[in-house]
Amino acid sequence: MYLLHRLAAQVLPVAVTGGSQVDAVRVLNLAGHVKAEIPRPVRTLDGYEQPPATVTEITSLGRSMLRRFPLK
Repeated sequence: MYLLHRLAAQVLPVAVTGGSQVDAVRVLNLAGHVKAEIPRPVRTLDGYEQPPATVTEITSLGRSMLRRFPLK
């Protein structure tokens, strides 16, 4: 929910970087709270690297969640 609040405070579209943050966007996207373009991880010599995800919209369900769970 913290990431959803952070995204709501920014002008969209927003690029989200970092594996754990992109995973959080993936969860919000699957839950229907945001619309996002999330590229697949890229294989590197050391494992995988996650390119940035782009959040393009906060859905009406996402806005409802923002009202229901305000930051304290």
